Amino acid sequence: MGRNQPRRTRFPKPSGSVFLCLAVAWLWVLGGVLWPGPGLPRLQLAKAATLGEARFFPQTGFFLRNRDGVNFLSEFDRLGGIDSLGYPVSATFEQGGFLSQTFQRGILQWRPESSSAVLANVMDQLNALGRDGWLLSKGVPPHFAGPDGSDGDFARAKDIRLSWLTEPLIQRAYASHPNPLSFYGLPTSKPERQGPFVTQRFQRGVLQLWVDDVRDMPRPGQVVGVLVGDLAKESGLAPAQALKQEYGEVDAEIGGISLPVPAFAQERSLSCESSAAAMAASYFGVPLREAQILAAIPANPNPHLGFRGNVDGWFGGVDEYGVYAEPIAKVLSDRGLKAEVVYGLSPQALREAVSHNKVVISWITYQVAVRTPITRDINGEKVVLVPWEHAVAVKGYDANGIYVNDPGTGAGAYYSNQDFARATGYFGGMAVIVSGR
Repeated sequence: MGRNQPRRTRFPKPSGSVFLCLAVAWLWVLGGVLWPGPGLPRLQLAKAATLGEARFFPQTGFFLRNRDGVNFLSEFDRLGGIDSLGYPVSATFEQGGFLSQTFQRGILQWRPESSSAVLANVMDQLNALGRDGWLLSKGVPPHFAGPDGSDGDFARAKDIRLSWLTEPLIQRAYASHPNPLSFYGLPTSKPERQGPFVTQRFQRGVLQLWVDDVRDMPRPGQVVGVLVGDLAKESGLAPAQALKQEYGEVDAEIGGISLPVPAFAQERSLSCESSAAAMAASYFGVPLREAQILAAIPANPNPHLGFRGNVDGWFGGVDEYGVYAEPIAKVLSDRGLKAEVVYGLSPQALREAVSHNKVVISWITYQVAVRTPITRDINGEKVVLVPWEHAVAVKGYDANGIYVNDPGTGAGAYYSNQDFARATGYFGGMAVIVSGR
């Protein structure tokens, strides 16, 4: 909600990032290379924007496409999608004569002779590039270099290599995959203790069994898979051009996007702002309830400084009212999210934020109704108040309008570009742009 002279408060942004686990204290797991193994809870994985033969993943900034007879999108779905491969972390590129694309858990190669994609032997490729010393610093044992006793006989090599699965929990995790030979390949090392975990290397993957109790890491007895595609990306297997994110192509190729932000119905008469903030927090994996947000906001007749009025008061007036962007942003920032207060948010900037996997809390009138702002002198400061003040979580857009989650209904809504611009304009284009840690 705007003022005559909007104050552009910026709250501190926490540093660091959350992948699936944090391990600052352990050299061998720096870089965020963990993935939940069989039976472990997964983070809620966001869907991507899809139109026709293209799907955009705002989490990483890359497309999957079916194009010119190369169907990485269809093959991604066939091979298990995000749960199996993770997100794409590169565009397509040529490698060893094959068109390829990197995912968090591996590199897919397109095979024209079978019109299908297969996982490349990425760990063997890293060995061939002389990266084993670097991988050891990540907790990945070296590729076994000596003869395995098979004398070049594949069937015997398979039996011998599978006999290296001597750690029961790793063996169980390996065998639990529907097609372990296609997904992991054969073992290329025996289980080795590396700091707080036991690790075994395969042609296409790495499994870790955690044995020590380390804060914020998997519990002892849990098996996780290393994000070998991220390792491959970090090591330079994909060319620099393929790592250039494709955010700029979203509008041109699919015309819009909608993030799977959860929708909550507000619990109190005037708690829409806290409910919208809880939606944004939940999308980024932070369990923050509406009631907790409300409890953290002080009372103040100036909504830029705290909650104006009684949260259980009648809706629609300007005395029993609500809260503006600054207190909401502070609560989210205090909980580890990045929350930026913005005034004069343009339609282009809003679209750019959403396409970069950010949730925008916007102040509008309820159901974008036409209303007349008024100005009040509050403790010596002129503050704009708008009847039917409301806040929504913006989750998407297309060429003609904006997709939001509306706390008033607990469901999604769609507003035309013209109506949304008018309704948020009453508040000076006030918004909080929320992104992950």
